[in-house]
Parts: sequence; structure tokens; C-alpha cells
Amino acid sequence: MQARVVKPLALAVSIVAISVLHYATSPSQLVWHEIYQHLYYVPVIVGAYWYGVAGGLACAIATSLAYLPHIQWTWGHDLAYAADQYAEIGIFYVIGVTVGLLSSAQRRITAKYRETAVSLERSHKDLLASQEHLRRAERLSVLGQVAAGLAHEIRNPLAGLKGALEIIASRVPPNSPEAEFAGIAARDAARLDGLVTDFLTYARPRDPELQDVDLHTVIEHVVTVIRPEAERASVRVAVEPSGSPISVRVDREQMAQVFLNVVLNAVQASRFGGTVRIQERADSGWAIAEVSDEGPGIPPEYLARIFDPFFTTRQRGTGLGLAISQRIVQAHGGTIEVRSSSTAGSTFRVQLPLVNRPVASTSHSLAGGVV
Repeated sequence: MQARVVKPLALAVSIVAISVLHYATSPSQLVWHEIYQHLYYVPVIVGAYWYGVAGGLACAIATSLAYLPHIQWTWGHDLAYAADQYAEIGIFYVIGVTVGLLSSAQRRITAKYRETAVSLERSHKDLLASQEHLRRAERLSVLGQVAAGLAHEIRNPLAGLKGALEIIASRVPPNSPEAEFAGIAARDAARLDGLVTDFLTYARPRDPELQDVDLHTVIEHVVTVIRPEAERASVRVAVEPSGSPISVRVDREQMAQVFLNVVLNAVQASRFGGTVRIQERADSGWAIAEVSDEGPGIPPEYLARIFDPFFTTRQRGTGLGLAISQRIVQAHGGTIEVRSSSTAGSTFRVQLPLVNRPVASTSHSLAGGVV
């Protein structure tokens, strides 16, 4: 803000000061008048440099208005010298325009180089970040291979441990402390085996065996499997199928695993006596299934991490179910998303490519399976 005032003020003061010197100096001091006349170039050049052509012309106009009366009053009797002074004023305008054009061109070039420097710096940072990401990904890949191999090796002694616990449990009295401890160990071994299985599924996913299936049959199978769990939790599961078959090309077992994870999470998140709704529909070439619960919702700070491996809010959860589900859905060319609120619960949306666009039906039945 200060520069906007100081610079124009400095130009005006310099023009006024040079003009005062002209008027205050005797006409007989011709050498000094020549010097003052050439001093006028300074504000013209500086104004053009600071403000471009407009600044140069403004300073040239101000200079000529200040100097013209002096020429007429002082040198009017000498037409030849006066004409020379008028020509000098014309040069003020030429200098103002020329320097202004050069200054504007220099500014454009400077701005271009500055933008280029910023772009190069940004590209350099992105390149460094990409290199670091690749190095980290390579380290994680090696670590994942080692961990997957280790997890695979764990399964053999774990199977022997489970067999030994079963033998111990069969040879001790049912209500003895030994039977109780054997049962605890067997449950922990089963949980460990499940964790290893989930980890291997995530680390080494098999290629899907694609076939054309009706999405509703996959969901109905999952609902049947989850029925005992839902009944124990007093949760109602309502399926709302589309009015016409929805055909998708998927691996039936893998897609059943996806919906098993999602629906089971919805059942476990629901309140006692709540309802889990599964809505099926086709839209713009996509098969869509939305699983909604009436639970407390997912905290906003957890939403961005909900599909991260090993992230879980349940005490005995592995945090791999949703990560595996996301990988499976993406391998089928689809997406899985979640939206949640503290008042409306959570909704997981699974979207898969349609094999054929379903024919619109005049009546859409919303009656579905309920458990």
C-alpha cells in the first residue's frame, strides 16, 4: 500500500522540482537549462519502467505540461531554439512508450520464468514424493511377501495345536479346569487361524473365476447364512430386490464373501431390535446394492480409514474384512463406498458392472426376504 503512494509521489515531486529549477534559473544560464531539460528523462524512464506504457505516457504528459509554458515565455522570441525544445518534448513521448513496452515485455518474461520455476519446483517435489512412495511400496511389498510366507508357515503348527487341544478336551472331565482352559485355548487358536486366513486372503488374493450370476441370488444366500447371527442379535434383515433380474459377471464365492462381511458388520452395528435393509437396483449400466443399518454410525474421523487393513473398532475384530471386500470389488471393476451419520446409521454401497442392462418393468416389487 505504501509503494502505491510513494512511487507516484516521487515521480510528481521530481517533475515539479525540475520544473522549478527551470523557472528559477535565468535564461542566460543556457547550460543549466540544457541539464534540466535532460533531467526530465529520469521521471519519464522511471515511470515507464514502473508502470509500463501508461506510466511512461503519464510522465511524458506531465513533463510536457510543466515545460511548455517555460518554452513559450522564455524562448518564444527564438523560434529555432523553441522548435528544438518542442522536438525534445516529442522525444519524451517516444522514450516513455519505448521503455514502457520494454518494461512490459520484461515483466511478462519474468512472470513466465517465475511460473516455470514454480512449476518445476512443484514437479520436483511430486517426483521426490513419487520416488519415496515407490521405495515405500517396494519395502512394503517385500515385507508383505515375508509376512505372507510367515503366516502360511504358521498354519501348519497351528493345525497341530488345534488337534492337540481337541484330544486334550476329549480326555478330561467336561467340567474340569483343564477342559475350561483347553476350550479357551481352542477358541484363541481358532481366532488366530481366522486371522491368518484373512491375512493370506488379503496378501495373496486369487484371481476371480467369473460367471454370469443374478445378484439377488448371491445376496439371498448371504442372508440365509447370516440368519442365526441376526436372530441372536434380534436384528431384522430386509431384502428389497429389483423389479427385474440383475445379472453381473462375478466370482460367486468372492462376491458372497463381500456381502457377508458388509451385512455381518451391519448386523453387529445395529441396535437390539433394529433393521438392516438391503436394497438392490440397476442404474446406468451398474448393479447397485446398498446395505443400511440403524446403528450409531461411524465417527467422521474413522470414515477415511474404514477400508484400511487392520483398522477396526471392535475389540476382537481383525480389521481385514472390509479391506478384503474392497479389493475383491475393485478386482471386479466395481466400487464400494460408505456414508454414515449419527442419526441415520451407516450405508455401504456396492456397485458392479452389469452384464446386460435390465429391462425396465412397469411394476417393481419391493417384497423381499426377511429374517
